[in-house]
Parts: sequence; structure tokens; C-alpha cells
Amino acid sequence: MSLEDIKATLRRFPKLLGGFGILTTAGIILYETPQIRKYLSQYVEKKQQEPDKRRTEYIYIKYHIYRESMRKLQQKQEDEKKWISVIINPIGKWWKAAKHSVAWRLLNIAQNGSQAERLKAVQQLICMDHLKDWDFRHLAQICDARTSVSLARCGADMRWFMPLPRRGCIRNPKLLLSDLHSMLDRLRPMSCVDHFFSKYFPNQAHVNDDSEFLTQDQIISLSVLDTDLMKEIISFLHHITKDTKVAAKIIHEGGLMHLMELRKIFADDNETLSTLCKVLANLSLVEDAVEHFFVSGWVGALAEWQQCPDLRLQVISAKTMANLDHDDPNQFTYPPNVYPLHPRVRTRRKPKADIVFIHGLLGGVFITWRQRDRKPTELGLYGKNAFYTSETDDVFLVGEQKRNGSRSQYNKQQGRPLIPAQIQPDPNKHNLKTKEALLKASKKKVEDTHLNISDTATKEFMETLCSEAELDSDWEVVHPDVPLEANENCRGNFSVSGNEWTNQDSSEEYTNCWPMEWLPDDYPDSRIIGIDYTSAVTEWSANFTKYCPCEKGQGHIDVRASSLLERIATADVGNGRPVVWIGHSMGGLLTKLILLKSVDSVEKNVQQLAKNTQAIVFLGTPHRGSPIAKWKQHMQVILSPSIEVKEMEENSPKLLEMHRRFMGCLHTVLRHVNVLSVAEGSPTMLTTFKFPLRIVTEESSRIDFGEFFLLKDDHLSLSKPIYRQSFLYQRLLHVIREAIKQSSDPKDTDEQSVPNTDLLTMNIIAFVLKGAKGLFEMLPRVALRFTT
Repeated sequence: MSLEDIKATLRRFPKLLGGFGILTTAGIILYETPQIRKYLSQYVEKKQQEPDKRRTEYIYIKYHIYRESMRKLQQKQEDEKKWISVIINPIGKWWKAAKHSVAWRLLNIAQNGSQAERLKAVQQLICMDHLKDWDFRHLAQICDARTSVSLARCGADMRWFMPLPRRGCIRNPKLLLSDLHSMLDRLRPMSCVDHFFSKYFPNQAHVNDDSEFLTQDQIISLSVLDTDLMKEIISFLHHITKDTKVAAKIIHEGGLMHLMELRKIFADDNETLSTLCKVLANLSLVEDAVEHFFVSGWVGALAEWQQCPDLRLQVISAKTMANLDHDDPNQFTYPPNVYPLHPRVRTRRKPKADIVFIHGLLGGVFITWRQRDRKPTELGLYGKNAFYTSETDDVFLVGEQKRNGSRSQYNKQQGRPLIPAQIQPDPNKHNLKTKEALLKASKKKVEDTHLNISDTATKEFMETLCSEAELDSDWEVVHPDVPLEANENCRGNFSVSGNEWTNQDSSEEYTNCWPMEWLPDDYPDSRIIGIDYTSAVTEWSANFTKYCPCEKGQGHIDVRASSLLERIATADVGNGRPVVWIGHSMGGLLTKLILLKSVDSVEKNVQQLAKNTQAIVFLGTPHRGSPIAKWKQHMQVILSPSIEVKEMEENSPKLLEMHRRFMGCLHTVLRHVNVLSVAEGSPTMLTTFKFPLRIVTEESSRIDFGEFFLLKDDHLSLSKPIYRQSFLYQRLLHVIREAIKQSSDPKDTDEQSVPNTDLLTMNIIAFVLKGAKGLFEMLPRVALRFTT
């Protein structure tokens, strides 16, 4: 059969031919399926297998492991059948349910009960330390803002607070700067903001980076420009948030979340964190700020800072929490420049006295009131306030080994990697630089002092005396800083008996703020307040005109005293309590002017400052000016002294007039005040020119009222007692004790009523004498008439 016959036959059956072709094509495709799939996979993206469609993975357990697990399970079932377990297991289950229910009920009372019930419930919640971590997390989730603040102020466990938002992630610094720029731009028009933008934000470039958050795997280095710009923004926020309206606007625009990201970036820089915390303290004065702080996670962060070893973060965070705690029965409001040194937590009893510390020129809360070093301190002309600036070049640390080490660390940390503080590899292995940067009550090694005594017997006797821990009552130990001179009104004890003496020469303890750590041990029921303000010796180092040109006049003592008076009165100082003022150098002048303004005020909360003032301590105060303030003409051109220095010139008419008015008040409305004046007996070493200088003379420190002592210390050491049993500290304790005793004495009210009675009696006598005088004048006229 030929090929043509086959074709003719197939044309008769077209369906059979088509079906055969289809079957042949399908077979070829099935046969070549792997090759076709391999060829097409080059042009098609491979999709990952869905998790729920993955093949089941089996875990094969070896037989001996399975047998051991089954044996333990069987043993557990047998133990549960014993009679002891029958009794213990129900009790254990009941106890677990009971302790959980108690915690939930207490939290419900703390949220919905009365104020007295809430206070008791919070105290009970703090004592519950037997709960599991998941219990604390559950309770923290259902806790409200008011209860969370109460727990933070009472020193609760950190598990009571929710973790920080986006823990483990840090906002991209470029995007964060862009958001901060937008937030500040919305505050316009404002002179401070316009000045800041013209200096730091001339042109803001658009950010094209899409990575909003950075994790530990995306470590980058923060540039020096970005670091400096962020620090300037934090300082600027501290400046403008002193206005409550600006602070409220920043809070309502989500500024707290931006500050939280800044906290993560500068987690290792305590100087910057202290400035950031001061911004939060200003924001806490807004009425509805509690909910915003709670939602943004700042309540837990502030509670963590309250337990930080750095004293600055402790005090400023305690101030912020005190402003947020509206449920405290002894609640006080602390505006800018006012810092609560004690108490920093809730207390049941009201304070019995207010002790106010005001530092002097170039000082600070944690600068002026430090414990004295064994080495003599030195003073430099140029310096910045370490409590207000991140670049610490403290004028009082020039002659010492700088404890903070901030300058070298600041330069080294500019290019440090940006790592979240919450995901550090080991919390116990902190960097040594971080420890050195802490301003805390650390232990300080005291060098051995060798006695230069030629007589061997006397030298051995003195060494034995210094090393002797306890002495008998037969001994009488003179204070190491006994005064060189005193006036006739002095009533101080210059020695202590041997059984009361504690040898602290070899002690390694050191404090950066003795009013905060020493006074609460002696007077726990007192409220200790530190006043802080910026100051400068020269116009070159003045930093309060950095952000706002309109604040150039803030350096005047009259303007500064008015501002501090308003803020101290807002803190409710002297409301039914005696007030003790301690002022060092320029702080004494501010104290005098604050009291004078309080006497002249018509507001009751301001008048109570002068009315309830019981004692004033002047430490090296230049009542008649200082000789170093009177520069010659060529020195004024070079050094350009600041406003503060110009106003403290020797025999300045302004100071003399203020002193005359103050002395007049001491003999009238303030005659009940106990005054203690201390003068410097040694010159202060000036490091800039390497020569000793008497900053405040004895004549300028002396006033003809109260007690006066001339110590052998220099100007800087007058505010720094060497230890607790020094004459300076013990005399201060005596002044505070007398002030509290005088105010609590029931005879005090009678004594206060005596001047009014005497005044009434004198008026009656004067009226009678006046009438008698008129009568005697009329007698000659009457006699003349009778004779005529």
C-alpha cells in the first residue's frame, strides 16, 4: 500500500487523526515536563512556601529518652495520689489564686477608691514582690496613668511599668531631625525660634532615606554635626519650654515621642540626659500632661532614672514625677530653677521646715555644695556651668582631677556607634567611661598624710591619735576648721567630747551634694530645696543669651531675684513652715533681695517667705561688693566682665543701698531672724594667672547683726565642709535646729503678739502725753485770765 493510499484512508477518518495528534502532543509534554519547568524557572520568580503549607516536620525521640520521660510522668501521677499531696496541692492552688486576686483587687482600689484608700492600696502593691513576671506585665497593662505615677513615686519594682515603646529600635537620626525641625517650625512666629532657625537651620535638606527605624543589625555611626545639632535642640527646648503655653503645644503635637527617641540615642551621655530631663520637668507643669507621659512610656523611664546612680538624673526625674503626682496629699509644684533635694519620694508626714540653698557666681546645685577635697581647689576665670551645659569645663574643677572626665569623653563619643541602650550585650559590663561620667556619691581614695613633726614622741602620739577609732569622754577634740576669729555674739561649740567624736580622716566616702545626702539624716522631716541658675564671669562665657537675644538683661540681680522669688513662691516655700536660707557668695545677695521683695509684696504666698524666715546663713557674701569686680579699663576691654560682675563692684551704690534696706528690715520686720555670717580667711588660687586672690574681704562679709565667724578656708571651701563633724556643718545644724525649735515653741505666738501689745500701749501713752502736753500749754493762759 502506497503512501498516497494511506493519506487517502486517513482523510476519511479526520476525528481519529486529530485524537491521535492530541495524545501524541500530551505525551511529549508530560515526558518533557522537568525540562520545561527548569527552562521557565529562569524567567519566573520563585515564591517562598507559605508557613501553613509546609510539610509536617517530625521530631524523632530516642527510645531511652522516651522511656525516662514516661517514668517521670508515672512517678508524678503516683506522688499526686499520696495523702500529703492531696492536702498540699489544693492549698498551693488556692494560694496562687489568692495572691493573684489580692493584687487585682488592690489595683482596682488604687484606681477607683477614695484618696485615702488609693494611698493605702499603692503602699500594699509595692510590698508585693512574690508575683511572677507575667503577673507584673498583666497588671502594668491594666494600670492607669495616676496609679502608675503613684507607684513610680513610691519606688515600686520596675516590672510595674510597661517597656519602652519600640524597644530595641532607634529612630533614624536624619528622620528624627526632620521631625524636630517640623515641630519647631510650627511654633513660629516666635523670636527665640526665629533666632535658633537662623543659626542652626538655615537650609533643611529633604531626607530620602526610607529606613525609619534601625535595629541592632543596622549599626551606624552618628556624625559629629548631627550629635551637636541634637544637643543644641535639647538645650533650646529647655529654654523655650519654660513658657507653659509653648510646653503645652509641644506635648499636644507628640513631642514626647521625639524626646523618647533622643533618650535612646544619648543613652550613655548623662550630661545630655540631664538637660533632656529638665525639658521633661518643664513639660510636666502642663495641666493634662500625666496622660501624655503615661502613653509615651515616660513614666517607666523616669522611674528608672530615679534609681540611677547619677545624682542629677535622680533629682530632676524626682522633680518631674512630683509635678505629675497630683494624688499626693503633700504635693508641691516645682517650676524651673527649683529642685527638690529632699524628699524625692512620697512621704506621709508634712515637712516641718524649708531649707533653701542658693549658690553663687558660676556655681550649681552639684558644684557649690560638694564635699571638700583634701587638695586645695583653684579658681579659673573662664568656665561654664556644668549643671546647664553638656561641655563640662567646670570652673571649680580646674585645679582638681576632673571627676566627670567629660571633655575627653565628649570628644571620644562623637563618633560612637548608635546602639540602643536596651539591647546592650551585658548590663554588668558597662564602659569605664560611663562610670566616670556619673556624678554620684562615690568612694574616693584619700592619700596618706605624713605629719611633719620633728619631735619623735610627739609625732608618734599624733599618729596614734589620728588612727584611734574611739576616744574616751576625757578627751576634747577641736573641730578641724575651727574659726580664726569671731564676734561677741557667737555661741558656737568649737570642740566635741571624745566619746562623740568620729574620726573621718581615713574615710573614703565622698558626696557631690552634702545637703542632699547629709541633712536628711539629721532632719528627715525637712524639705531641702536647691536653687539653680546660670551665670558667667565674662560676656564671652555667658550662655543665657545664646538662644534668645531678648534675655540679655536676665543677668541683672534685680531681674534674677524677681524671677526666683516668683518660682520659689510657686513651690509653696514657707507656707506654715519656718524657712532657713543658705546663700554662698552671690547667692547671699540674691537671698537679701528676695526677702526685700517679699516684704514689699502684696501677695500672701510671697509675703509668707519673709514672715516665716527664721534663719539666714551668709557664706562669703559680698555685702559691700568684691574687689575683683573692679577691673581696670584695659582689663575690662580684654575680659569683658559680665553684668553680674559689674554689679558686684566694691562699694557699689546699688549694693550699699540694698544692704541699708536689708539692715533696716533686720531691725524691724525681720528682727526675729537668726543671722550667721561666715567670711574667708585665706586667699583663693586663681589658675588663669597663678596668683592668690582674696575674692571677698572680711569687711565686706561682716554685718552688724547676729553671729560672725572668720574661717581659715578660701572662698570656694566655705560651702564645702570637709566632713560631717566639721565646724561649718555642725554650726549649720545648730542654726536649723534653733529655727525649727523657735517656730514650734508655743511661746512663739505670745512673743509675736507682744510687739502688737507694746505698740498699742505706746500709742495710748503717747496719746496721754500729748494730751498732758496740751494741758500744760493751756495752764499759763488760764492762769493769766484768772489774774486779769
